[in-house]
Amino acid sequence: MAKRTEKELKKMQEENIQKFDEEMRKNRKIPKEYKKKINKQIMLNILILLAMAIYLICLNVSSLYLETKVYLKRLKVFSIVLAIISVIYFELSYKKDNEKLFLYGVEVLSLAIVTLFSVYGYYIYFNSFNKILIIITVIFVVYYLIKTLVIRSRMKKKYYEEQNDISDIVRK
Repeated sequence: MAKRTEKELKKMQEENIQKFDEEMRKNRKIPKEYKKKINKQIMLNILILLAMAIYLICLNVSSLYLETKVYLKRLKVFSIVLAIISVIYFELSYKKDNEKLFLYGVEVLSLAIVTLFSVYGYYIYFNSFNKILIIITVIFVVYYLIKTLVIRSRMKKKYYEEQNDISDIVRK
């Protein structure tokens, strides 16, 4: 009689382990809604990356084909416009208490600073100015790729922490 109960207990334990394993697998899979949210953030950053890369490439190409005075005026105008846009982002982030808007403001401000200093870089490093702009473009691309990977990993970690019920059990 005792052997049967041991077998039954082992069978029940195995069933419980299987149920627990299935539940863990279910919790490891991210639902489609949350994946859409992650992909939306990633796509937004990729679009911003493309816009910045196209902007810097256009600056690079226009330095070859425009007269120096016209090109430098455009650089000054672009840097002022970008600085105004960054101030707008800062104001919106302050009013809404939104860290993402603040980060976008910092990114636009960094692009404005790069554009402003490229006026002086054009004078000082005239022969290698295009190479410098390419290097700056690559730096922005690498930054956004790293940012995209960090956003993805943080959002997944946040999801798993939300699904983790250990903290609720500890509180009880």
